[in-house]
Formats: sequence, C-alpha cells, structure tokens
Amino acid sequence: MTRSLLPLLFGAALVAACGDGPAPGPADAAGAATPARPAAPDWSQTVVRTAEGGFRMGNPDAPVKLVEYASFTCSHCQRFHLEGAEALKTGLVKAGRVSYEFRPFFLNPIDVAATLVAVCNGPQQFFTWVDQLYRNHDSWVTPFTKLTDRDLKPLNALPQDQQVKRLAELGGLDAFVRPRGMPRARFDQCLTDAATLNRLLDQQRTAMERDKVQATPTLFLNGRKLDGVTTWADLRPRIEAALG
Repeated sequence: MTRSLLPLLFGAALVAACGDGPAPGPADAAGAATPARPAAPDWSQTVVRTAEGGFRMGNPDAPVKLVEYASFTCSHCQRFHLEGAEALKTGLVKAGRVSYEFRPFFLNPIDVAATLVAVCNGPQQFFTWVDQLYRNHDSWVTPFTKLTDRDLKPLNALPQDQQVKRLAELGGLDAFVRPRGMPRARFDQCLTDAATLNRLLDQQRTAMERDKVQATPTLFLNGRKLDGVTTWADLRPRIEAALG
C-alpha cells in the first residue's frame, strides 16, 4: 500500500505551490567554597526521532509542544525556518519550555530526495541538514525546475528504488551535498534506502489521513492544528499564550 504513493508523486509537478573540574567558588565566612550552581541543560542539543517519524528537538516534558509538517521545496516553509527557527531554538527550546518536532511532508518527488538526505545520518545531524536545505533553497531547487519532460520520462522505466536517486542526480543534488559532508558513496546508499523510503511514505499517508495535512507548513500546538498560521510572526503569540 505504501508504494502506491510514489507513482502519484512522480506524476505531480516537480515543484508544487507551496576536562578539568570546576574552579572553586568564593569562600564563605567559614572558609568553605560556595558550591557552584549546576548549569541549566541546553535542551536544543537533545534531538530524537519520534514514533510518528519526525525529529524532535528539546525537552520531551516541555509544557508547549510544537509540531511542524514541512516540505523542503516549500518557500513558505523556508520563510518560517529563516524567520523563526533560530529564535525558537536559542530561546524557548533551549530553556526547555517548548519542544519542536519537524515532520517531513512531500509535495513532489524532489521532497522525497531531499528528505532521504536529511534523515540519512540520524537525529544528531537532521536539523543541520534542515538548515542547509532551507538556507540554500534556491541553489539546489532551481536546477530541478529546469528539467524537461524528456529528462524525466526515462525515470518511469527504472526500478522504484532507483527512481529517486536518478532524479536527485538529474537535479544535481549529489553535487550540492558533497561539499557539505556527504560523500558520493553515502549519497548513493541514502537515496536507495528502500526501508526508509517506505517508512516515509507510510508517514506521508498518516499525515494526510489522520492529521489532515494538505499543505505546508502545517503547525500543531499541543496537539491542536493551527489553521491559517504559517509564519513565525503569527505563531509566536500563540506560543506565548500557551506558555501563560
């Protein structure tokens, strides 16, 4: 059943709309050193893969839980990332007040290739790849928009596990990721990982059927879908209100 999504994606437009111990503290009157206060944890360094297939950054017990369904080719998702991700990470997530989960969502086959790159090296590198893909959005998406029907037609004759890899090659994604730390052998492995691809397609179906996700970004705050909220400016007061 999960495999049926891939031909549908390939039938869509390529880009859809969118050390040492601590130093002693000062001595008190009795001459004993004042114990140093333990440093607060930096929750932005805690990243895990969730049961729903996303990647969550932050305190799992944070009072406010933000979930974003996002596409890597979506310009609105790029805007949300550029305007809000750093503020979210260094402020509310770092302090443990908000957790942030990114769940990949496909608008087109290019998203499939980009997502396989992003998820390939596990939770600790996932958000690094998210940042690279959004900060350099036009440089890697534009080559795909120049592909013609003649370029793409041969993809249908390939085995499914080779289709996404060949599309990625046609669009130059391999050249984009190589100087960013993914050698060609690793790229080939990631883009032909059938188990991961099928899991992502299952997650896509769940997002569409259970969570009614139809566009990106789609945001959920403490389990509630935020209809019409797609920018950091719109989201921030919702988070502040939830924090009280």
